[in-house]
Amino acid sequence: MKLDLTKFYQACDPSKTLVVGNAQDRQYYIDFSSVRGGKIIGELERTITRLSPDEPTCQLFTGHVG
Repeated sequence: MKLDLTKFYQACDPSKTLVVGNAQDRQYYIDFSSVRGGKIIGELERTITRLSPDEPTCQLFTGHVG
């Protein structure tokens, strides 16, 4: 498969989220959930529940769009 650099750079636009359901975007998507810790949502839920079960909390999420 020949790499189209223009399309690749457009796919790396940080202001545009990749849509996995779109075949054009799917070719650029890499699922890193296995190395990120696939159960991160459950861990976050446990942390919030333990630290503040009866009061609202504020969580900061960072990372790349998409």
